[in-house]
Amino acid sequence: KRYILLRGGCPLKIQTLEYLITLAESHSINEAAQKLYISQPSLTKALQLFEKEIGVQLFLRNKAGIQLTAAGKSILPEVKQVVSYYNHWLSLSNQRSPQVVDVFIQASFPNFLLPDVILDFKKRHPDIQVNCEITATPELHISQNVKRPALALFVCTKGNPAEAYSREQGNPPLILFQGEYCCLVNKHSRLAGRTSITPADLREYYLALRSHLDSPSLPLAPALNNIIPIVSPAHIIHMESVDSIINLVQSHTDVYALSYYPILMRYEGVAVGELTYIPFEADYTKGDFCLFYSEQACRQYPALQELVQAIQDASEQFLSETG
Repeated sequence: KRYILLRGGCPLKIQTLEYLITLAESHSINEAAQKLYISQPSLTKALQLFEKEIGVQLFLRNKAGIQLTAAGKSILPEVKQVVSYYNHWLSLSNQRSPQVVDVFIQASFPNFLLPDVILDFKKRHPDIQVNCEITATPELHISQNVKRPALALFVCTKGNPAEAYSREQGNPPLILFQGEYCCLVNKHSRLAGRTSITPADLREYYLALRSHLDSPSLPLAPALNNIIPIVSPAHIIHMESVDSIINLVQSHTDVYALSYYPILMRYEGVAVGELTYIPFEADYTKGDFCLFYSEQACRQYPALQELVQAIQDASEQFLSETG
């Protein structure tokens, strides 16, 4: 945890000061909460506790939103200075690069983004060991450990909201993509002409899943929880790899898979029109593909910040290339 001491030895999180800066740069608490990827009540509580601690009201709340009080305007430059000092102190660490970085990516997205990014990173930083693991539960590896930083990439949906993971991480994630899980089918499937779909529409079709998803992992659970109950066990096909699933869907009109848009645009079959994707009518499949990382570790290790930025740049390039 990152704290400073107030008069009387009371601890104050650096994160609270970062919240205040974001609030001051926003028009409303709701807008600030969205920027920070935390709930509005959590942000309000943090502000109220800080105002109570120092005995000064910092913001005025009205129908138009929020604005700084005279006291708030007075201390804001000092708050920014304290955060700046803290970041500078971190930069003075003798260890300018981590020895090991662990990267965990959701199992639905093997061979996406990371291979090229990590190879390029290794060429620039041969002394840093990078462990990349494909896992069904990357959210379990979120960590504030600065000595051995970890990156976790996965889709956050209503069933596994980013807010909870942001609290665990200590800072909001980078949102790499905003999208949703869709039904991926052969272009000749009877489903192909639909503009949207429901789980009931899939009753007669075969669902192709990766073998390790027999028990739905958190990232896919919101979609699977609504589909699995109506799918006969005889209509579930377990495959060893994503590539084998895509090949099966492309070869058969009665097979479908769950795939995340826009990442599904990487498949050649989608690009050439052999495969088509159909969104679900409900919003439980919508979610953000997020990169969770420690801002504190990035401040201490410029190389780690470089890796985070490279992943973000690769995501933006992918969107640009796929339209």
